[in-house]
Amino acid sequence: MTAVKITVQGSHTVTVPPEQATVHASLSIDGPSPDPVFATVAASVNEVRAALESRHDPKRGPVTRYAVDQIRMGSHRPYNQDGTQLPLVHTAAVSITATFTDFDDLAEWVGRSAGLEGLGINYIDWALTDANRLKTERKTRQKAVRDALRRAQDYADALDVGPVVVRSISDPGLGGGPVQRRVMMASAMADPAGGPRGFTLRPEDVEIRAAVEATFTGP
Repeated sequence: MTAVKITVQGSHTVTVPPEQATVHASLSIDGPSPDPVFATVAASVNEVRAALESRHDPKRGPVTRYAVDQIRMGSHRPYNQDGTQLPLVHTAAVSITATFTDFDDLAEWVGRSAGLEGLGINYIDWALTDANRLKTERKTRQKAVRDALRRAQDYADALDVGPVVVRSISDPGLGGGPVQRRVMMASAMADPAGGPRGFTLRPEDVEIRAAVEATFTGP
């Protein structure tokens, strides 16, 4: 009797609370004269850098790493709605990234930094630490393989061909590996004491997903 060939896809998804958050922010100022624009951005950059440095500790946090780019200068001549070219506008910009392990401290930093002229929070990456991510991905892949085995055996049982034997296993494609979800959910509330505006960050869990394709045969 010819052995029955069974090809299935197994998958498994877990959601776990994030352990760290990387905030991506930018400072950008424009104006008619380059010197005041540069001075304003430089002052804001120094304030941001000082706030992050006071929190920086690579092992304990609350900021494990951060980066502040050099000030980038540029200029352009915009047009109004009638198509008339307007006077030269000078721009200065800086990119900022910082990884926080304390989300309450992150919320406080965001609230206190909101008053800086030209500062914008672009987005926040919620993630696991590297060690926990690798461990979680490994377990997720293993459970995806077990899911494939269960599926194949279900088909074999329906055909009454006995226990299946794995013949090949592979990732289903570039999009099938473990993934993490980028999400930022936040609500804002005024400080009743009249202090800086406060934020309550409510991140969704990080999603880790794995999928495999496997081929089995009957005995």
